[in-house]
Amino acid sequence: MHHIEHGLSPKEATIKAMEEVSSPVIAIALILAAVFIPVAFTPGITGRLYQQFAITIAISVLFSAFNALTLSPALSVLLLKPAGAKKGLLDKFFTLFNRVFNSITNGYVGVASMLARKLIRSLILIGIIVGVIMMLGRRIPGGFVPDEDQGYFMVNVQLPDAASLERTDQICKKVESILAEEKAIESYNTITGFSLLTQSYASNTGFFFISLKPWEERKKSEVSFEVMRSLKPEIRKSNSRRERFLPSPSVHPGTRNFRRI
Repeated sequence: MHHIEHGLSPKEATIKAMEEVSSPVIAIALILAAVFIPVAFTPGITGRLYQQFAITIAISVLFSAFNALTLSPALSVLLLKPAGAKKGLLDKFFTLFNRVFNSITNGYVGVASMLARKLIRSLILIGIIVGVIMMLGRRIPGGFVPDEDQGYFMVNVQLPDAASLERTDQICKKVESILAEEKAIESYNTITGFSLLTQSYASNTGFFFISLKPWEERKKSEVSFEVMRSLKPEIRKSNSRRERFLPSPSVHPGTRNFRRI
């Protein structure tokens, strides 16, 4: 349309435009295909998740490039016409739009030209942008899916390999005494001799399933992450000393339930 406005016929304008954009279109299509096609060969679960996505994007890009080089020029020749002398409502709108768009384009080109000539100003501006990005990066969560307070968490207890079930039970009782003092905890289940992390029964392991109170009954500072953060030093402190455990009655793998009243 730009070339038509400068006096060329639709066919001549299309041929000239295709001479200008054909190489960039092909280059962009090949670059995108080179980026997405290797993703389809990624092994493991990640590869299975992204395989269909990569193939779909790559094929879509190739179809788009083929369309841009064949159908779009043909439609341009048939549909684009030189601007007529009549000025309707749409023509006034397009004229106003082009005027605003050209002014924005000229302003952008002017700023870019100034920055290209003034290297020090450009470096200062880039430094400011980098600083703002770093500040925002520290405030925005880094994970793809943010952590959520689901109202429960789990604790794994693991002693040295030679530890007996009695000793593990003693440690679990200490952890229970700490959990019982936490106001945000509603209930917990204790399993001695079993670890959910390793999916195995062993005398030196224990596991806790801890349920928190409903969200409306807890303070903002009592979200699950804060509760876990406050319990970690207490649990480590209680088991940091090397203590002598007295013999206790035989303890078999089992579950103890506690519910706050």
